Amino acid sequence: MADHHAMPKTTLKDFLYATLGGLLAPAIAIFMIVLLVLGIQANFGASDAAPVADRIVRERIQPFGQSVVVDPNAPRIERTGKQVYDEVCAGCHASGALGAPRFENAGDWSRRIAQGYDMLLTHAIKGIGKMPARGGDPDLSDLEVARAMVHMTNSAGARFEAALKKEPEPTAAQLERGKLVYAENCAYCHDTGITGAQKLDDAAAWRPLLQAGKEYLYHAAINGSFGGPAKGGNEKLSDADTRMAVDYMVDRARAAIAAGATQSAAK
Repeated sequence: MADHHAMPKTTLKDFLYATLGGLLAPAIAIFMIVLLVLGIQANFGASDAAPVADRIVRERIQPFGQSVVVDPNAPRIERTGKQVYDEVCAGCHASGALGAPRFENAGDWSRRIAQGYDMLLTHAIKGIGKMPARGGDPDLSDLEVARAMVHMTNSAGARFEAALKKEPEPTAAQLERGKLVYAENCAYCHDTGITGAQKLDDAAAWRPLLQAGKEYLYHAAINGSFGGPAKGGNEKLSDADTRMAVDYMVDRARAAIAAGATQSAAK
């Protein structure tokens, strides 16, 4: 007697699985074709890939810092108290960060204002507590610091005026010592104007520097500024000798300015 194998009965569930399985593969194929067509259409009218790739490479390899060329002979323009406050001081004094007295807040400033103008100016120039000297900007002149301090304190009720104490004049002996220090360390650049140094007899170059005050010039000469090295490149030069060299240069610059004024009057 022959063996008979009964065929299993197809259920509705089996039918649905088979139908879905048969439709899945074509659906995936159609979906991939649609994505391909859309990608091709998106590229129509697009910019050339070469410039885009070049821009991406340039952005990736660009340096972290950017060089800024500053003309050391350009006249220095003293900023107002508001300008210095906005550019240097507001970072802390607008919000009270690091315990800084807040702008226009009489309660924060009253005790400090009571210390007097001279004490506040000394603190602003030299720094106190968490506040760095000159608000963290070493290029600020004493007068600019004074103006910013007055701008802040007067906003809180003070009645100060931005002014600096009269600078002491050097003695004849100090000027002679300064002349010698100048000849040994400064003359190479300042006699010729090489490296952008202010020539000793250039009244136009020195006039804005003299307005900044001697303390500013002392600080610049000792620490290096205007594109020149600290102490004229002589690390062994003392701060006192550097100051006397500055006194000598200031004396010569004032003479050049006075001579220029006399010649202009004569003409």
